[in-house]
Amino acid sequence: MRLRWITPDGSEIPIESPSAETPTPPYLYLTHSGFGGPDNEATLTRGAYQDGETLQTVYLSSRRLSVTFAILAASAAAVQAQRRAVARAFNPRAGAGVLVWTQEDGTEYALRCIADSGSPTFPRGSKAGISWQEVVVDLIAPDPCWYAYAGEELHLAGMTGGVEFPIIFPATFAVQGDMQTMTNEGDTPAPVQISIAGPILNPAIRNLTTGQILALMIDVAADESLEIDTTYGALCCRLVAPDGTQTNA
Repeated sequence: MRLRWITPDGSEIPIESPSAETPTPPYLYLTHSGFGGPDNEATLTRGAYQDGETLQTVYLSSRRLSVTFAILAASAAAVQAQRRAVARAFNPRAGAGVLVWTQEDGTEYALRCIADSGSPTFPRGSKAGISWQEVVVDLIAPDPCWYAYAGEELHLAGMTGGVEFPIIFPATFAVQGDMQTMTNEGDTPAPVQISIAGPILNPAIRNLTTGQILALMIDVAADESLEIDTTYGALCCRLVAPDGTQTNA
């Protein structure tokens, strides 16, 4: 098992089993739970004189999972220092971190989590020694879905070339850029983030699967860009100025 906890500030805690590359990892993986299917909430209705009920929809519940690992260090003082580092890394007040799960083939999946109340815990007795300390971290993932850590990114060319008025012949007219298909290889709908660089006038984006269109009545200058995010809870469409200032588009 290979796990990485990435804190909100970008630092990492690797949690893994011994291997040829790391025969004695500083954070030794022990056990985990909650990595399988999440709980769900089914909405059911019953009509008059109906036998049974009718399923309306199913929502996935937030995921609760736990990771147990051991701190390995050269001395008792080093163990205490590592305990503090672990507590700092999982501090919920710093915001949500990312748990990265590496598969045998190298594929990485990510889950955005926050430490549950009381985590991490450092058991005593038989679970601690002079040069080691067991750690139990309970996590909550508000979005229970595992996502590809690297994600998928595609670049599209927009309208290229074009004429200016008054037209002087011979003239070159604008041509449409390329088209690419992005396929969600997962098991549930996934959000997208779209960045459109200017100059562009009244851009429109069409979902060829659903037929839905997002059209904007806006003139984006050459040094500006549009940032669109379809993530639930973070849905936005912003115009980004050259100095980084963002306004609602």
